[in-house]
Amino acid sequence: MTFDVREFARTARGSHRSELNLDAIAAAGITIDAARLLRTLRDLERSTMQRMRNLLVTATHKDARVTAFLTTWAFEKFWIADALDAVLEATGHPAEADAGADGAIRHTLAERADRRGPIARAIAGNIAGAQLVAAHVTVGLVDEWITSAAFRRLEDMAIGLTPVVDRIIAIKDRHINFLAEDAERRLADSERARKLTAKELRRTAWPVGANERSGDDRTFFEKTVFGDERGRAEASRIGELVGALPGMAALGPVVSARLVP
Repeated sequence: MTFDVREFARTARGSHRSELNLDAIAAAGITIDAARLLRTLRDLERSTMQRMRNLLVTATHKDARVTAFLTTWAFEKFWIADALDAVLEATGHPAEADAGADGAIRHTLAERADRRGPIARAIAGNIAGAQLVAAHVTVGLVDEWITSAAFRRLEDMAIGLTPVVDRIIAIKDRHINFLAEDAERRLADSERARKLTAKELRRTAWPVGANERSGDDRTFFEKTVFGDERGRAEASRIGELVGALPGMAALGPVVSARLVP
């Protein structure tokens, strides 16, 4: 293991507001669609505590290295969300969408298990045992690949946000480095870990947290990030990355197909 979790915690990135050129961002402005994508990404980044609750009722909470990573990961994601709030404030776009504007939540049979509450997750997690940690870090890795692609699309939509996006991508790259290393190791070590991970990848709503968002909002995200030729190529690239993980060759096309509207 080459990722230094202690150094990661020591160099955690907190508030970004003092380093953002909000006057320049305000002068450049962003479109309504860019603001909507930014707001969606902000909501996904700040849903970390709900994700932590779901993870830490399973055997994952017993793994000291993963738990140490997740603590700093959650801290950094909180401040990413705060930076996106600062951009919304500076550009005059509402921080929240109008209540009910985006319609009903999308329900699919494949994602039913992804909606389980903490009690059901705790029971299932205890049955799965320690090998479920592999599924958790792999799902987290795929999610970071997806949200990084969304941030790059946001940069295309609002060139004035390049410094903000570059800052966020640099933070996410460290998250990806840990998750990729841990997922590779765990998947290579255990057939049961590979089976549990494949099961989770098949039923996870992408990006993680999407199952709590409206169908309209999810469709907007899918069309905006992965709906054109370049987006479909990015979805295929993410599928290839998934397929390159130990034992996940069959899951690459499954993940990429669910990203494309």
